[in-house]
Amino acid sequence: MDKPADPRLDATRRRALDAALHLLETQGVLAVTHAGICRETGISRSTLYRHWPKLDALRNTAFARATRGGRKKSIKPADGTLRDDLLWILGTLVSSLNETPWGKIAPQVIGTAAVDEQAKDLLEKWVRDRSVNVRSIFDSAIARGEIAADAPVEQMIEFAISVPYFRKCMSGKALDAMWLETHVDLICAMAGVTPQNP
Repeated sequence: MDKPADPRLDATRRRALDAALHLLETQGVLAVTHAGICRETGISRSTLYRHWPKLDALRNTAFARATRGGRKKSIKPADGTLRDDLLWILGTLVSSLNETPWGKIAPQVIGTAAVDEQAKDLLEKWVRDRSVNVRSIFDSAIARGEIAADAPVEQMIEFAISVPYFRKCMSGKALDAMWLETHVDLICAMAGVTPQNP
């Protein structure tokens, strides 16, 4: 029989991750170090190293926590229309930018990625994961015959993902439901689909 988890270990781990998020938000990726978290929390280095022996594991965990959350109980529509599927997938992105720490730290991660290999890897993985999800929506639309097989899918994916980032993280402008619908309608127009507004 498994021994029950020690609640003190869980509490220590949460405190360390809270500190890592605080450092991400206020000082950027490079501030998330074992020493920085120990200073923030008073947790001993040996305890912190037991949880995360390597710095990249610590940063990866903090980064994953920063990007987790957002829209709750979001259920993907069953390959509806391109517009419906894009509203769903980009709605999850907008929710993440609006409702999680990711919206605050993304500009710092993007800036740090130019000078730090691990920040670059974290950012590339996040973008790659989101791109795969958006690509699957375009692939389904092509399979349904909703858009042409030679549609500029790469450009539409880049437009779909980068514009919300620029608007929220670089310009500081709001991402709301009306903005999202307009954004999706522009993507549909790029794909040659005339959106049918509900």
